[in-house]
Amino acid sequence: MMTGVILAGGLNRRMGGKPKALLPVQGEAILLKQLKEMSLGCEQIIVVTNDREPLQPILDMVKGMNVQCVSDIYIQKGPLSGIHAAMKMTNASHFWVVGCDMPFISVDAAKVMAELCRELNMDAVIPKIEGRLHPLHGIYAREVGPEAELLLRQNNYRLMGLLEYLDWQSVDEDYLVQRGLRTNFATNINTPEEYEEVSGNVT
Repeated sequence: MMTGVILAGGLNRRMGGKPKALLPVQGEAILLKQLKEMSLGCEQIIVVTNDREPLQPILDMVKGMNVQCVSDIYIQKGPLSGIHAAMKMTNASHFWVVGCDMPFISVDAAKVMAELCRELNMDAVIPKIEGRLHPLHGIYAREVGPEAELLLRQNNYRLMGLLEYLDWQSVDEDYLVQRGLRTNFATNINTPEEYEEVSGNVT
């Protein structure tokens, strides 16, 4: 089994400061949808946030799950600092990392990628959808933690920069579709316009 990680430490500037994790999609807050999906394949889920209070009502709804909240060690340094903080919390061998603004994450896709990561002995497996890499629906081995910390100490906060130091494999739409997987799991919401588009196009 793998540990799920939800990165909810951003400032949500492009959403006017409103926590994206709490936006309703298909009648549920994104965070709640993510926790339910992750629980199908993860023994442990870590939510990385520097402000737990707004998320507490959702966390109270999933008390039966093994969910922990942690804060960044390197405060507000982006997704890299969130991955680092989560990996400090557990000795899990593999981590499924997502952003809190992704309403359609897929445990089935995560399981396939995690299996590939183990088989190839890679540091990470990253989906590539429509020609774009999505490191925030990726699988990472725990060995990534020290590399992340090294970059943070060097004031290098780019998540894509982390991949330069890893042995990683991408998986594209063909690979996923051949395994019967949907490919919308990397959809994310950054702006009110994107939220309106996503929430207006789901049933």
